[in-house]
Parts: sequence; C-alpha cells; structure tokens
Amino acid sequence: MRQILIVDDFEPGRLLLREKLEMQGYACQEVENGLVGLETLQTKHFDLVITDNSMPVMTGLELIQALAKQPSTSRPPLILLTGNPSSDLFREAQRAGARVTLSKPYEDRELLSEITRILGD
Repeated sequence: MRQILIVDDFEPGRLLLREKLEMQGYACQEVENGLVGLETLQTKHFDLVITDNSMPVMTGLELIQALAKQPSTSRPPLILLTGNPSSDLFREAQRAGARVTLSKPYEDRELLSEITRILGD
C-alpha cells in the first residue's frame, strides 16, 4: 500500500484529504507543519508528500527546499497546494523539486490524477 504524508496546519483540511485518499486505497499520515513533516520524513518512508504552502513554523516551500538538500534517495515526490498562487511560487516550488503545484480550491479528480501519474498507479 502506498504511503502518503499530508502536511497542513488546517486540521479539518488534513482530515478531509486523508479520508479521500484512504478511500482510494492509500495509507496516510498527517502532520501540522513543515518542520514536523521534515522530522517525520527522516524516520519513515513515504511514497509521496502533499503539503500546503502557508503554514506556521515552516512553509511547504521551505519544506521542499529543505528536502532538496538531502540525498535524492530519501526524497519522495512532492505536491504543493496553495491558496495564494503566484508564478514566482510555482517557479520556486518547481526549482526546489515539487512535481506539481495546485491552486486551492482544487478539484479532487485533478489531485487524484496527479497522484496516479506521479506514483505510476
């Protein structure tokens, strides 16, 4: 079963996303910010990380940038979600290693399609 880490400070959003992904057969773990996400990724393997951008402590972009400095063998693919899209953010996220950046609100089928494409399921 594919493991997905959900990083978002908005608990209701994390729970809803987790529920939707688990209904699709994915195993999920949730954390509340990028720093906890980074710590979690140092101790556990995930096949994919879905992170919000705007969070206290460490943003999603900062998480992606921190992961980019790690050996490539320990970096899962990343999807960045943002409620404040900008071309600069999209470029920075891509440069740091995000596979996809989606604007909120996003369509569930669009996110699921990207997950399937990235994981090759």
